Amino acid sequence: MSKKSFMVMLVFFYAANAVYADGTLRQSIIETAKLYQGVSYRYGAESPKGFDCSGFVRYVYRTAAGIEIPRSSRSIWASGQSIQITEAQPGDIVVFATRTGGTVDHVAILLDNNSVIHAVSQGPKTGVIISSLADRYFGPRILGVKSFIITMER
Repeated sequence: MSKKSFMVMLVFFYAANAVYADGTLRQSIIETAKLYQGVSYRYGAESPKGFDCSGFVRYVYRTAAGIEIPRSSRSIWASGQSIQITEAQPGDIVVFATRTGGTVDHVAILLDNNSVIHAVSQGPKTGVIISSLADRYFGPRILGVKSFIITMER
């Protein structure tokens, strides 16, 4: 085998494994997030005893993937890689402005094309819940998506 053929194979092997590792990493984030479904909402909290929205996202990323992300919703919005909602993948972070004025104040983890998991503090359901992106409340308040997972496809 020539050196050039070997290098092409090596690059192909690396690329295939990087995509596989990315999928595994994303799956780990989703599975870990779902473990905490039903945990109560606690402002400023970042543990399985209670979470606020950014504390939940940060805890899941650290626990599932060893990725350190900023602590506040605004800092998450100011960091990471901005991507279109149509290009978002499970495990990416959806950022919302739920209050009047359009200020960033909520984050959630994308589960699939239609839903997110997040810690919410208002309404009939509080704590870590799954919501539809078509939800009357959350859907229209999406500002964008941030990714902290580097992929070879992007």
